Amino acid sequence: MNNDRITVLGAGLQGVCVALALAQLGYRVNLFERMEDCLTQASLRNEGKIHLGFVYANDSSFQTADLMLRSALHFGPNIEAFLGQKVDWSQFLSNPFVYAIAQDSLLSTQQLMQHYQQLEKRYHSIIQDEQLHYLGARPSSLWSPLNLRDLSQHILCDRLSGAILSCERALNLVKFRREVRRALHSHPQISLHYGHTVESVQRTATGFCVAGTVQEHQERKQWRWESDIVVNCLWGGRLKVDREVGAEPVGKWVYRLKYRILGQTAEHLQGLPSVTYVLGPYGDVVTWPDSSTIYVSWYPVCMQGWSAELEPPVGWEPHCSGQVETPTQQWIAQTALSEFNRYISGLIDLNVDQVDAGIIFSWGETDIHDPGSELHKRHRVGIHAYDGYLSIDTAKFTCAPYFAAQAASLIATGF
Repeated sequence: MNNDRITVLGAGLQGVCVALALAQLGYRVNLFERMEDCLTQASLRNEGKIHLGFVYANDSSFQTADLMLRSALHFGPNIEAFLGQKVDWSQFLSNPFVYAIAQDSLLSTQQLMQHYQQLEKRYHSIIQDEQLHYLGARPSSLWSPLNLRDLSQHILCDRLSGAILSCERALNLVKFRREVRRALHSHPQISLHYGHTVESVQRTATGFCVAGTVQEHQERKQWRWESDIVVNCLWGGRLKVDREVGAEPVGKWVYRLKYRILGQTAEHLQGLPSVTYVLGPYGDVVTWPDSSTIYVSWYPVCMQGWSAELEPPVGWEPHCSGQVETPTQQWIAQTALSEFNRYISGLIDLNVDQVDAGIIFSWGETDIHDPGSELHKRHRVGIHAYDGYLSIDTAKFTCAPYFAAQAASLIATGF
């Protein structure tokens, strides 16, 4: 194989990690991305949580929680390997997450506690590998029970049946992006092709031909690229490109458009922890130890798009780039904060700075209010290999470095 002929499609976290992983092994990589920069879409516009498996208690097989736990414990080590240096993870970390169990949770408090105990047991099995860590730490325990009376004065307990304090964290995605982007842009083995929309991949006698369009001055022009190996890390367009090389989707799927709200906490909200409400269509709050910035998403309001088409609707694109009409921003912020205020007192007083959206891809047909929905299960994901062509179903932000390392290993061994 010619080392110049590896092509990676998509410069979200998955594609960037694959490019860096391959470059660290000595391969030359060409990375194609339709946006004018990397890590600008879903990789930037989510809560940044590095999942340890707590939220996937409704997968009775435990496969999703196990995948998230393994991915989370490899996240830091893999990123450090891709960057070629140790990382000071403390600069990125949110306050630890409280898991607040709603009274109308899909699973009972007892069932959730059993899941958390199983998670703890599995953690102690995996963490025996001394090379692993969770964002720079190797905690002695993943969680501890909380007395509802000990919760922050802002968390209203009349709607809760229990709570735990986890060691789970979210990353400051702006700071994290800056660190990863710097490594990507400075790596001599990686050629970046921004502004290049991928429209097709075709097999050829010698490998693959990747084609698409690029804006040059006032004209949209066609481009073509020959490659021995293609790694499809696209987010919205992955299924369409897969189909062109004969890789059909493995089941029903859905794209969801989910909004986030960023703002500044009012003075009386200071000290509020990061909180995830479980289990069902509730929401998340992410807070930071050194900042008044807060992330809020209340699912029943912030989930505003649903599509089972091969690609997500074109009309979603502006909202995923931060271009949300003022009336829409105001409605989402006011409605979501008003409803969430029934769980966290004073959240209605958040000083809103930004409302935008990200696209979530997952297998399934029904929403998370359905206990049987496949959206509660994210283990049927990962790398699919088809004779020189890899397609990576990332599932969650947490899994991207884990799958990238696996993909680079497959390529290095000739898969």
